[in-house]
Amino acid sequence: MTVTCPSGHDSATADYCDKCGAPIAAIATPQQPTVELPVVEETETTPSEVREPCPTCDAPRSGDDRYCESCGHDFLAPPPSATGWEAVVSADQSQFERLRTDGLTFPGNYREQRFALTGPLMRIGRRRGRPEEPAPEIDLTGALEDPGVSRLHALLERRSDGRYAVRDLGSTNGTTVNDDPAPLTQDMVVPLADGDRVRVGAWTTITVRTR
Repeated sequence: MTVTCPSGHDSATADYCDKCGAPIAAIATPQQPTVELPVVEETETTPSEVREPCPTCDAPRSGDDRYCESCGHDFLAPPPSATGWEAVVSADQSQFERLRTDGLTFPGNYREQRFALTGPLMRIGRRRGRPEEPAPEIDLTGALEDPGVSRLHALLERRSDGRYAVRDLGSTNGTTVNDDPAPLTQDMVVPLADGDRVRVGAWTTITVRTR
């Protein structure tokens, strides 16, 4: 291979011209063209959004579904305004007639009782008069008390949305809600809405209301 020296001579040597002895600059290797790589869109690397469970029944929310698949709670509904709740205790003759227990007489002059639901756990029952045993928050002891109510019969527990749910505490005669005749099992937790009725004992109905 021959190269050309600065004076224009063809030289067989690449360092000095073999004609005139002039130094010959090194031949630069042609620069390869830059290859433009395709633009790769940035992949979302942020962690997936953690979805809160249903505030009514604690079931996990499915994707962006508006309604809870378990209880129908509307995730997009505005949160309920802060309000108080109360339990209204009354003697329900229809319940008494349905259960009809020999030896018991319906208390026709039973006076309605009201209990403010202020704590996270509100126990329903009848105290036994033992000082070492604290009375339940909804104490159904009295002159016309329902003998079908256990010492610790059921529990109202406050949910994350401020409403209450009911569970049975292993009562002797069971706990039902509204007109469902099937008693709750101990592993069942039933959310309550304004106006729902918790039925215990031979005639006692506890209606949960806002106030």
